[in-house]
Amino acid sequence: MARVRKKATSSSLSSYSTSAMPTPYEVSLPLNGASTTDDDNGKGIKRNRLHTSRQRLQPTNILHHLSHVLQLLQRTIAITTSTYFSLAAIALVAAGLVLDIDEDLQPKMLKVGMGYLFILHPLLSTLSVSCGVQTLTSRTSTSGQGGAADPTTKKKKNWQEQIIAFSFLISIICNHKTSKSDGEDVSNSGDTAELVNNSSNINSGNRFQQTWSSLTIKERATIGTLAVVTSLLLENFLIWVVSATYNPGIVGSPDALQDNGRIVLESLAVRLMGVEKPYMARRGLQSLRDALNVQWALVSALGASFVCLELQLGNNYAFHRTLAGLALHALMTLASARLIRTISFVLTVLPSQVPNCYRRHFPMPPATWKEWLMVGFLPNSRGGCNDLILSGHATVTSTLGCASTSVASNTRFSMALWTLMALDYSIEAYQGLHYSVDMWLGCIVTCLLWQLTKPLELEGELEERTRSRVKGATVAKAPPLDAKVVAMYAAPAFLGFVILTTIPEAIVNYFLVGYTLWAGGIFAQWGFTNFSQHILLCLLFVTLGTYL
Repeated sequence: MARVRKKATSSSLSSYSTSAMPTPYEVSLPLNGASTTDDDNGKGIKRNRLHTSRQRLQPTNILHHLSHVLQLLQRTIAITTSTYFSLAAIALVAAGLVLDIDEDLQPKMLKVGMGYLFILHPLLSTLSVSCGVQTLTSRTSTSGQGGAADPTTKKKKNWQEQIIAFSFLISIICNHKTSKSDGEDVSNSGDTAELVNNSSNINSGNRFQQTWSSLTIKERATIGTLAVVTSLLLENFLIWVVSATYNPGIVGSPDALQDNGRIVLESLAVRLMGVEKPYMARRGLQSLRDALNVQWALVSALGASFVCLELQLGNNYAFHRTLAGLALHALMTLASARLIRTISFVLTVLPSQVPNCYRRHFPMPPATWKEWLMVGFLPNSRGGCNDLILSGHATVTSTLGCASTSVASNTRFSMALWTLMALDYSIEAYQGLHYSVDMWLGCIVTCLLWQLTKPLELEGELEERTRSRVKGATVAKAPPLDAKVVAMYAAPAFLGFVILTTIPEAIVNYFLVGYTLWAGGIFAQWGFTNFSQHILLCLLFVTLGTYL
């Protein structure tokens, strides 16, 4: 019993020493056996306060406070982009449209609600993706698990979605200032064997399939480039032919067709802007469209997608996606969409919504075929008059949107991007530059063609790897990703971004010539390299941003 009592006493003393005894900062121990006085205790407290104040000024504490501020900002972004805010904005818009309220209050309610849904929410969602902020739902589900996260199930950080979202957002910001799932590896043995069998079946097919299967992915992308150029030249000529053979548009200004979509947009613009007539809201909406300028943001996102694929950033290489494959996919989609557009406006001619459109764009029909060809091959950079179905603007921007969102692979960024594109299409239809059905079909047909041409990208990559394995070729490893390589590839891309956002359009062509000479010099000295290919892609980036 004595031993038990001693053991219990020692345990109680140990617990008291660890929990109840004061820390060295709370008491001042006497030196040389001197007794502790109140004065000594006061000096000890002052020293402790001075030590604490100095400790608060340490860099670690400053970083700790900054991390708290960042967490607060992330929490704010997660809350403002939640479903509850979206439902509140929808209710506000519905109340502004349905309820009979004050005339001054109605436009304010619509501006707040629609401004959040179509502008603020997409921009904040893009910001959250670029900063890696989790949604409120994912935060709640994570906290509901008690914080016991399995390190084996931790999601990999996808750099490509943050880079593309940041490029899209920073393009909008700079333009505004200047304008005042991880997947399975598809290259397993079963897929390889299946591809070998498919290649034997293809070789027994027709000549076109044999020729196509013998080409590399870069050669196929070159054919896609030629297909796009051919379709654009044919379309450019037929725009002039259709307009010059539509006699009602030449001798006068025919009445436009009834566009119910435009009627709804005009009615909404009157309520939104608080004006009496629809045309009074045109300047404000055009200013909004110029401030956002979704076209430039899409070009920036496409350039960031190319950089991510070229430098093998993110998890896209689980699916073995490459820059050449994405280029082939996008080029064949755009070529098919432009061909469908050309056939559509040639079959049925729709009257233009712009009064006296022909006189503003084209000369009178010439008498000889030579003059017809000369006029037809002049670039119609300002558009035509009767080339309405489908919208060429919608086909280009939809192709860029599909390419960017497929590489980013982020649902929030995809919803934000397509919301801003829908706003841009709505303003263009409201202005009467296109019928609303032109914008609708241009977007839908292009998205369907993107899904239809998807096997071209995947099968081309798999066939090329299978061909290298059958021949026993060794695949060269990519150079290590160090600071020098990153700077070398980032320089032409960043220069192109600066050209699009700050350089006047009158001198942009000189920079295009400079890019061409740059790539030609590298090709003459070292041949066709990845870096010369990268410069040519940056040339495409600047060209799209200039003439889109």
